[in-house]
This record gives sequence, structure tokens and C-alpha cells, in this order.
Amino acid sequence: MSIAGRGISIVSGLAKPSTSKKPKDSDALADADTMVATDRKRDVKRVRRSAEEARRLILDAAEERLAAQGPEGIRLQDIARDVGISHPAILHHFESREGLVRALIDRTSQQLREKILSALKSKQGVEEALDANDIIANVFEALSDKGTARLLSWMLLTGRAAENRTSGALVTEIADELHTQRKESALTHDRPAPDREDTLFIAMLTASAAFGDAIIGRELAKDAQLDQAGVARYRAWFAKLLYDHVGDKH
Repeated sequence: MSIAGRGISIVSGLAKPSTSKKPKDSDALADADTMVATDRKRDVKRVRRSAEEARRLILDAAEERLAAQGPEGIRLQDIARDVGISHPAILHHFESREGLVRALIDRTSQQLREKILSALKSKQGVEEALDANDIIANVFEALSDKGTARLLSWMLLTGRAAENRTSGALVTEIADELHTQRKESALTHDRPAPDREDTLFIAMLTASAAFGDAIIGRELAKDAQLDQAGVARYRAWFAKLLYDHVGDKH
């Protein structure tokens, strides 16, 4: 028996809700999300970019997040939002997060290599290069300020560094160029030729200092009550330390 018009069916004496469909809260929320997503898509202005430009913008965004948040800040969804592209677009260019990390390290290492080798080759002698703080400033900027050293350390501690030997090869290459400069300077000033191992140790010490600064430098500076100007004085002091060492070896 049924009572028409009241939306209630009576079966075996039990009242049951009418089977007429009513919008569920989840459906309403889904519709709202769809509308928001659609509105966002309308707001995003699509810009056609070359593959090279897209890769550069993605790496720039990843570098900014690395410097500000460390390795954990390299999240593809966040980087895609920063650049204004989709998550799959990043995968298209780098295949995975690991691929993006490797590309970021490679680019930073290449930039560091070009800066340091250019600084070395543009000077008349190694003393001038060190005295001008070019090498120290570039190393600390690339490894510490940009967060690259933290990323490399993270890769090493998590077993991901085996595939990337860029940093080690870079230290050797810089040491070779630096040693060439030192030998030329020694010959010009009629001094004994410097020891190759000594030059290698200079490069290793500089890289180690930059890595240490990247990992714990901020905390040490804070404990020592050093502001940015104080940190700059520390780096200048370190550069002079190396300069004095090179001078003593001459």
C-alpha cells in the first residue's frame, strides 16, 4: 500500500525513505571543486615556450625552493605551480624527481666551473685571484647560498650520490687550473714550483668549508651573533687565509 504525494512507501508495515534522488554533499563538493579547477584553468594564461626555456624555468624554480627549504622543498607539484605548468610537463622534461635533482646539480656545477675557471684565467697571477675573493665568493655562492651542498650531502647520505660524480670531477679540474696558475706565477717570480698535492688540498679545503657552511653555517653564525656582514667578513678572512698560505709556499 502506498500513500501518494507524501514521498513515503509502506512495505510490510515499515516506513522507508522515498527513492527519489537528492544531491549528496560529496556530489556538491565535487561539483564545486570542478568549478574552481575550471576557473583556475581559465585564469592561467598558457604561454608557449621552447623546451630549452621550459627546462631553464623549471630549474630556476627548483633552485629557489632548494635555497629556501632544502632538498625537501623540491616537490614537483609546487615547482609546477611556481612555473605555471602541469606536473606531467616536468616529468616530460626530466622523467622524475631524481632526474630533476641530477639536472639541477649538473647545471649548478657547470655554472660554478665556468665562474671559477673564468676568474682564474682572467687574472695575471693566483695571488690576485685569491686576493679579490672571486674563487671563495663563487664557491660559497654555488655550494652554500644556493643549497647545492645540502642537496649533494642528502644524496650521499641516502645512497643517491653514486650516479653523480660531478662535484668530485669539478674539484679536480679546478685544482688542475689553479695549479697551472701557481706554476706560472712561480716561474714569473723565479720561485720554486708549488707542490701539486698542496694545490689539491687548497681546493679540497675550500669545498669542505663551503659544504660545512651550507649544512651548519647558519646555526654557527647565529650562535656567534654574526649578521650577513659578519658572514661576509668570515669568508674574506678565509680567502686571506688561503692567500697567505699560497704566499708562504712561494
